[in-house]
Amino acid sequence: MGFGDLRGILQYVPQFRGKTFVIAIDGEVAASEVFSNVLLDVAVLESLSVRVVLVLGAGRQVVDLGKARGVELSSIDGRGVTDAATHEVVMDAVSRLNLEVLRQLASSRIQAATPNAIHGHSEGVVKGVDHQFTGRVSWVDSEALTSLIDSRMVPVIPPLVITSGGNQLRANSDAVARKVAAAVGADKLIFLCGGPVPILTGERPHYAVAKHDAAALAEKLDDEWRSRIDHARRACEDGVARAHFLNGMESDALLAEVFSNEGVGLMVFADNYLQLRKLEERDVPELVSMMRNSVADDALVARSATEILERLDDYRVIVVDDNIVGSVALHFYDGSDAAELACLYVKRDHENQGYARKLVEHALALAADAGVSRVVALTTRAKDYFVESLGFSLGSESDLPTERAEKLQVSGRRSLVMIKQVR
Repeated sequence: MGFGDLRGILQYVPQFRGKTFVIAIDGEVAASEVFSNVLLDVAVLESLSVRVVLVLGAGRQVVDLGKARGVELSSIDGRGVTDAATHEVVMDAVSRLNLEVLRQLASSRIQAATPNAIHGHSEGVVKGVDHQFTGRVSWVDSEALTSLIDSRMVPVIPPLVITSGGNQLRANSDAVARKVAAAVGADKLIFLCGGPVPILTGERPHYAVAKHDAAALAEKLDDEWRSRIDHARRACEDGVARAHFLNGMESDALLAEVFSNEGVGLMVFADNYLQLRKLEERDVPELVSMMRNSVADDALVARSATEILERLDDYRVIVVDDNIVGSVALHFYDGSDAAELACLYVKRDHENQGYARKLVEHALALAADAGVSRVVALTTRAKDYFVESLGFSLGSESDLPTERAEKLQVSGRRSLVMIKQVR
């Protein structure tokens, strides 16, 4: 790690100090060689005064113990029927896992404890099927958890609920994590998954989706992931700002997600995560620096900070997690019924997430409100995008305001003129 990386991490320290992260650890991760590193990452978060709660998944441990005992399991992840034989395996597997996690945390000098804070009831009979020893979370003793956290202890929560009669029932760990996150007012709910996260690829290693769009995304996935995405969406509806899904088998995934703007996983966020707002004077150096690569590639016209400041009110930006990721400008010309859409840019790491469309639609609405009849745009490389995705058509220099046409001729860029009626 270089000094630049360290500076990048340090900028997040004040932002996260005193914040609460609920981290749900898949049983596959807990059984893997990377788990010791995960706990070291938890120790790093603790040292930076991040308040951490761990929720354990135990599917892998239940399967392994069931095989060792020759027990045919009725369910694995706490979402189906848990018969008596499976429940016995679950209780032993979860107990062993919980004790091992507490041991490893102690060896990393992290104080931790497992409270009786997750209360629930039997799932009962669902569609005519008795779920026997499967439970559902009714309520979470947030005072007990908060007391531990305030004492600089890490609560470790197994995938079990305790009933009013004192019995323990199997619960789905994702559901437990969601309920815990809502109860303690978590700022982040982080799922460390036991393998790759769907829709993420080498070309798109991270992805963010608003809570109201999460259901449409979930429809494309299998039943297990639909359930997970639904828990993330509901967590956001219950006040959790962000829910993250990471491949927990990748080294440093937790810290890479937390301490970088782009991240390395799938994130479901509450609406206040993303803003479309006016460019402010303090933003200009960041915007100029951000666009430098596209200027070098001749995809954007070079703009100095002074030029942007002269027309500051024309610019709008999309801000994700307090960082500018996209921009657009709408320039008006005296005596013309056309406005120019310019400086349309989205950072490469945030492409294909609909940000450019949001910026353009916002600019078109501003143009219509201002009373102009059409919007023009100049491009050298994005003709197809303007036509196929944004509904522009190919125009000519005669469609430009006179002042702008003269500048284009002087520049020698030979840009294509795109045009769209807004009134």
